[in-house]
Amino acid sequence: MLLSQQQWQRLFVLSSLVLGSLFFLVVREGTLDRLQLICPIKDRLSPAGASGQILLHTLQHKQALRLKLHRRNSTRKQLRMYHLIKQLPRAIIIGVRKGGTRALLEMLSLHPDVVKVSQEVHFFDNDLTYAHGVDWYLKKMPFSFPHQITIEKSPAYFITEEVPERIFKMNSSIKLLLIVREPTTRAVSDYTQVLEGKERKNKTYDKFEELVIDTNTCEVNTKYKAVRTSIYTKYLEHWLKFFPIEQFHIVDGDRLITDPLPELKLVEQFLNLPSRISQYNLYFNATRGFFCLHFNFMFNKCLVGSKGRIHPNVNPSIKEKLQRFFHPFNQKFYQITGRTFSWP
Repeated sequence: MLLSQQQWQRLFVLSSLVLGSLFFLVVREGTLDRLQLICPIKDRLSPAGASGQILLHTLQHKQALRLKLHRRNSTRKQLRMYHLIKQLPRAIIIGVRKGGTRALLEMLSLHPDVVKVSQEVHFFDNDLTYAHGVDWYLKKMPFSFPHQITIEKSPAYFITEEVPERIFKMNSSIKLLLIVREPTTRAVSDYTQVLEGKERKNKTYDKFEELVIDTNTCEVNTKYKAVRTSIYTKYLEHWLKFFPIEQFHIVDGDRLITDPLPELKLVEQFLNLPSRISQYNLYFNATRGFFCLHFNFMFNKCLVGSKGRIHPNVNPSIKEKLQRFFHPFNQKFYQITGRTFSWP
């Protein structure tokens, strides 16, 4: 049976389409093979250069990959393939309470070489958790790449007597970050946080002035925890029994609120990290009243709403009395740390 001219034309078009599709698939497979040879996945995920310099968008890819693997309950083989491990912290934010520990941790996580421990582990300040041992502590750490630094924070570490020796036994060369604020302001902030917690539970709480002043002596009540915590030298001197001052870096918590970048650059230097955090990563949120974080064009983050609480009005004479009380302790703190603040 002979085909008509029209049928021949249809057959030619159909054959051309089939051959074209096959040619496309062959070329595509060859291209993919060549790309895999040039840029294998393991190379794309490895640290960029011997200096450990990694772009921020690369960090986001790595973090997303790490979360994906963690949620899938990945096998050890998969984790090894992507070079993911768990590491003990090489730096810890030890305090102080209401000094800005959460803000500091979140801001440092902007750096591609830093991996934060999101939740406070309270390993060193809690006898029950400490009894679980270092292996338990390690399991609480996030997955990271070998070149990255894991950092955790717990404000209770600074004021808990057993903590310095326990951290020393784990790592005697660890770097310690201590963030402080003007002592009276810190005490009022401490009171404000406790007050808010009481109000949520419909409980009453004494006024700040009634707690900070001893009614029997009319002097500053050093038994009040918010006052004691603001006497920074009281606790720092105990830490210095185990660690030299060179292993501490003092962060200005007040400046971290108003102008965070210079403080973050100092921390980068202290941790021997390449300079990566820039003004691009920080933007002021007028509604919240403090700086928020800009990771990339898709991801921004502000601290939780409980941060930046409005402080109650404090009797000026009480505030002045507190400032006079803290003054000699502040001078000693400047002398020990080598960093001076414009505290009254």
